[in-house]
Amino acid sequence: MDWEDSTEGVLATLCGMVPETIRDLARSAARDEAESVASERGVASVSVDDVVRGWIRTTPPEQRNGLVAVIESLGLEPELYADELESGEGWEEEPEDSGM
Repeated sequence: MDWEDSTEGVLATLCGMVPETIRDLARSAARDEAESVASERGVASVSVDDVVRGWIRTTPPEQRNGLVAVIESLGLEPELYADELESGEGWEEEPEDSGM
């Protein structure tokens, strides 16, 4: 899948917020998810929008409120991502260990 300089730059900016010890893992997960978003749209090139949606999807739901300011700092409208920001899809809680 094709990535433009602007999309790489947005991903780098987002990854810069992650502790260095897990930055490569975060970058890989977000890259894969952004490409998945682009594929769902049926395109061959990843857009900035795809990167942001992928980043949101890889962020635990309880941490997504903090992404509103980040999205605004990128010059984007958080309202465009309201569904993703409010969704807990893929982040169902693990059942508690019964100790058996």
